[in-house]
Amino acid sequence: MINMIYLLLVLYIAGFGWWLRSIDSPNILGLPRTFIFFIFISKIIVGLIYGLIHHTYFQGGDTFIYLQESTRIGSTFLSYPSYYINSIFGGNPPIPDTAVFIYPSSVFFWKDLGTYTLVHVHAILYPFTLGHYELHIFFIALIGLFASLNFYKVFGQILELPKWVLIVCCFFLPSLSFWTAGLHKDAYVYFGLSLFLVGLLELQQPTPSRKTFFKLGTALLIIGFSRHYLLALLLPAIIAYLITLNYTRRIGLTYLVVYSCSIGLAILFTKSIFGVELFEILSSKQAAFLAEIGGSSIQNAEPFAPTIWGVISMIPMALINVLGRPFLWECKDFLQVLASLEILSFLGLILCSLSMKKKHIKPPNVLIHFIIAYAISNLFLVGLLVSNIGTIARYRAIALGILSALLMHILDFYQLSLKHKPSNTPSYQPRTDPKTISPPLPKTKQNQSLH
Repeated sequence: MINMIYLLLVLYIAGFGWWLRSIDSPNILGLPRTFIFFIFISKIIVGLIYGLIHHTYFQGGDTFIYLQESTRIGSTFLSYPSYYINSIFGGNPPIPDTAVFIYPSSVFFWKDLGTYTLVHVHAILYPFTLGHYELHIFFIALIGLFASLNFYKVFGQILELPKWVLIVCCFFLPSLSFWTAGLHKDAYVYFGLSLFLVGLLELQQPTPSRKTFFKLGTALLIIGFSRHYLLALLLPAIIAYLITLNYTRRIGLTYLVVYSCSIGLAILFTKSIFGVELFEILSSKQAAFLAEIGGSSIQNAEPFAPTIWGVISMIPMALINVLGRPFLWECKDFLQVLASLEILSFLGLILCSLSMKKKHIKPPNVLIHFIIAYAISNLFLVGLLVSNIGTIARYRAIALGILSALLMHILDFYQLSLKHKPSNTPSYQPRTDPKTISPPLPKTKQNQSLH
């Protein structure tokens, strides 16, 4: 049976290769079709490794729970189609048979919309996957490939990077590639964010097309149904971005004012509409993470008070959590060691980029400020709420990947190459530019004494 599954996977891959070969243009975004096919294969391989690690070390984890429940839904769809149709919209139809279908109840539609959506979407794929993880990964790899191509398109237009660096940042960053390769919500967030950035970039055109607004709307739906809280992080950044499209002076101040006003309105909105303080919501979310028991939980993590001063007092610890942990001395397995090396590499990239910054950088595209604002707010929220090292590593992967590309943008690669390139010129022989050699002085009476 396993051999048949892998044979079917090979047939799917061959079908994708045939489709790729049938495209008229030999290049896509300037990349050869063979290279794109190689990227696709690499994403499938990483996705299989992702599943193997989770199955071996985490008893399957959330990934295989999603697989089991989507399989249960998909396998009973033909017998009970009305259940699926009603439940996908958050309804609570009577359960046909608890032995056949026990998950997810309608409560999850609001409690964990991302999980609810993921299992229903992958239930649709059951006729093609037959409930096997390896075949689900084929579709996840497709999503990841198009997401990476979207980032390649955006970064290629707004960043000044050598092509090989651009390719690495978009296709081969280890942590980003790993966490977006498995059957999880991160792959959909990654794709939704990439599509949204493409739409925002197209808004800079004098007359955006309907396709642009369709991309933006679709991207927001994908992000919202995957992790709805990200919409709250995107909203102030979107407002500030739209303002800076027409008002390009003092962009930093614009973002500061918009974010300050957004936080104030959020405090008033949650209190008046839901009857609960915003900081109480954040505190309850942190408490839910603190309640998780596992080998990768941060030891002695303390909850913060549900007040504005409680959040402010947590800022240093939030930064340490998201930009420092896991520390090498607290790692308990090789995955935590890899996560520690990842964040150390990112901190090293920050120092390297700032110490060898380009002397001349063209004025940044206004989309760069949007990306920075969103990524930083995302990282801060993760550091503030999450107390599980594995979850921190997964949640921060996309933001760190994006910021890594921006740091590469300001790094002077020419200066970096000179530091590692040995000089063939003897130390005693000065370099002289022929263009700077002064012509000999004419032999006048005034300067004859110089000869």
